[in-house]
Amino acid sequence: MNVEGIFSTLKTSFSGLLTQMKKLEVISENIANAERVADNKGNVYQRKVVKQLNPSVRSPREFGDHMTLSLRKSNSSHLSGIKQPGFSISNSNNEEQQLKVVEIEGVKRIYDPSNPQADENGYVNMSNVNILEEMVEMISVSRAYEANVSVMTAAKQIAKNTLKI
Repeated sequence: MNVEGIFSTLKTSFSGLLTQMKKLEVISENIANAERVADNKGNVYQRKVVKQLNPSVRSPREFGDHMTLSLRKSNSSHLSGIKQPGFSISNSNNEEQQLKVVEIEGVKRIYDPSNPQADENGYVNMSNVNILEEMVEMISVSRAYEANVSVMTAAKQIAKNTLKI
């Protein structure tokens, strides 16, 4: 089905809303598992991010990418870059935007000799999730979500006003 005119705006905004919702789900899962230590087999929760598989398709977040803040880091592991089972969203040009949830491998080693799971040197393997980084990303994603809702509201109002003519 070919959607044209004001309805293509709604479709594009809806695509952006779905993307942002998926990102918020992944961020909340990361935050929930941030303090997890390794299980009995030594497996640690890996940070997950949403990654776009088809970069040639315009992302609904393209504007947000230009607005990201550049932060100075004293340690490169403080704020790592965003890299991320998959789903797809069709944009207004009927192209599929492929999104996939990807795990970022890594372990955070914390010195805690009193922990029963500590190794012989007193270190505990924990999840590589950084709460600060996840909270910043959550704020960014929620702002993008709000922007998509605003666009949808404006498009709806334009459509209503058009019908009055």
